[in-house]
Amino acid sequence: MIRILLFEDNKNYREALADALEDSEQVYLTGVFSDANKAAVLVKEYKPDVVLMDIEMPGKSGLDALNDIIDLSPNTRVMMLTQFEDEHRLFVALCRGAWGYALKSDSFERLEAAIIDVYNGGGYFSPSIAGKVTRFFLNKKFRTNPEYTPLTARETEVLGYLVKALKYREIAEALHISYESVHSHVKNIYYKLHVNSRSEAIIKALDSKLI
Repeated sequence: MIRILLFEDNKNYREALADALEDSEQVYLTGVFSDANKAAVLVKEYKPDVVLMDIEMPGKSGLDALNDIIDLSPNTRVMMLTQFEDEHRLFVALCRGAWGYALKSDSFERLEAAIIDVYNGGGYFSPSIAGKVTRFFLNKKFRTNPEYTPLTARETEVLGYLVKALKYREIAEALHISYESVHSHVKNIYYKLHVNSRSEAIIKALDSKLI
């Protein structure tokens, strides 16, 4: 079971999500909190595999809590939850180390799959958010170190689907390969591009014009 901590101030959404997670056979909710004022300490105490972090909360914001968590526990995988498709919040979250960015309008099935992807070393963007990531980096022409080991043709195809925010199983179906093969290709992509998450892979792919 994937251990989850949830930080969410909206009572209705918090309870609905907690109820849905309780029925999951792959995700186990170890703690639920209505604010993130002590998020880093709680992460250290509960040792979750994935943290679901609301962005807008009373007291400390989710973005500031993300900073605290990464400072204290840099390997913790945090996925942001929000009702906003705000580009500023999105890219602040990415720069501060978020592994994903999900909208609260996403279905539970999609969110559960996103949690599993993040746990397995991938990342997640809601489909409309993925489009913003693409447009932002194309327009801003961000510059990063372009050095990388060349990708195979198949890895390039997989990377293209990652940029489009497809889930691993969707990529497997599109390419007529197994889920395990997709996961293996993604691991190779991360290694060759010197990145640790889907968001970083997307940035490198767009900046270096790999797709």
